Amino acid sequence: MQITDYTRYASQSFTLPEICVRIRKMLDDDSSNIDDIAALVGVDPSLTSKLLKLANSPLFRFRSQVDSISKAINVIGGEALYNLVMAETASSAFSQLASKDFDLVRFWNQSLYCALVAKDLAKLLRIRGSEKFFLLGLMHNLGELVVSAKTPNLAEECGEFSDDISPWQKQKNTLKFHFTDCSAAIMRDWLLPEQLCYMVEHIHDQPKALSNKEIAVLYSALRISASMVAEKEFPLTRALDNDVTKQLDLDDSAIQDAMRFARMEASKMLSIMKPKVAA
Repeated sequence: MQITDYTRYASQSFTLPEICVRIRKMLDDDSSNIDDIAALVGVDPSLTSKLLKLANSPLFRFRSQVDSISKAINVIGGEALYNLVMAETASSAFSQLASKDFDLVRFWNQSLYCALVAKDLAKLLRIRGSEKFFLLGLMHNLGELVVSAKTPNLAEECGEFSDDISPWQKQKNTLKFHFTDCSAAIMRDWLLPEQLCYMVEHIHDQPKALSNKEIAVLYSALRISASMVAEKEFPLTRALDNDVTKQLDLDDSAIQDAMRFARMEASKMLSIMKPKVAA
């Protein structure tokens, strides 16, 4: 099986909703305003409900009740709205692409942990556009779902890592590519921004991580989140790359703070999104 085979399978199984593309275009178009975006969001009752719930949640702590779509977008911001739309899309994609025996609870936790750790580290390091790291973390491991659904025997083999081999080394040995390579290909097929696809594609590239701070954040967040869901099998001391964390000037305190933030915020996000985790 080649990456193109898995990408084709993903595209046949799930299509990116038009609202994702349209909101992205509006956010990138200076002539569009909040009322235009609100009108588009308003035709989707589920998204509207989750937007209002998010704007009124402790995540934003707005001083008065947020009772309109336009006000909610003002409160959370356009990029956070896009992340919410993509999280809603991811929830649908995850439930449709996951095979019957796939551990979707573990997958959701790892995806959200990666998203929130990456966002927190990006803010700590004062990287512009830190909001995009939430989306990157959320979408980075789509490939695992697709490989599991299409070739469950190979996915199971990829999960049999050990003290001598990391999860991503096992993926490379078994599939000849990483799950994230497949994720990047799917994201390109869904016409997501090339910058995001590129970062996911190179998430395991240590030389790029050492020279590119954004990739280094994602590189580290993936490893931290993998350890958070499988601490006994893959402890943090083994997961982290000391050269990359040193390059980012991240100490143990910053990493532990990011992990605490991720655990706390993930539960809040799950309560808002209420993803389907049962086959």
